[in-house]
Amino acid sequence: MPATTMPSASSKDLLGQLLSVVCVVHCLAAPLVVSSLPAAASFFGGFHPLLLVGVIAVAAWAFVPGVRQHGVRGVLVVALLGIGCLALAALAFEDAWAVETAVSALGAVLMVSAHWWNRRLLLTSRTASAP
Repeated sequence: MPATTMPSASSKDLLGQLLSVVCVVHCLAAPLVVSSLPAAASFFGGFHPLLLVGVIAVAAWAFVPGVRQHGVRGVLVVALLGIGCLALAALAFEDAWAVETAVSALGAVLMVSAHWWNRRLLLTSRTASAP
């Protein structure tokens, strides 16, 4: 039976970055879709809390082991600010699409930044510890 391998920390951050970029695209495209298709508004509004759960899961998967390896807690601060913005947008601004979009986009940009920073620190720490 072949041994299973765990994804590397940098691949976790790449996934986090990819999902954050998808979030930005979603945030920017959703108002156009919602304004042209009113029926889509309830679908996107009800879907955001589920997306938030996925964001939190991927963030924990990438940042907890990353910070344990490189020790820079500032990455967690940026990630928590991003998650906070996404949570605020998903849960508090359902009826104000312009505010929800702006706060969601800010949260997604913070998450992309946190994942990029975490990945860079992991690659640097790996290079520094190489023989």
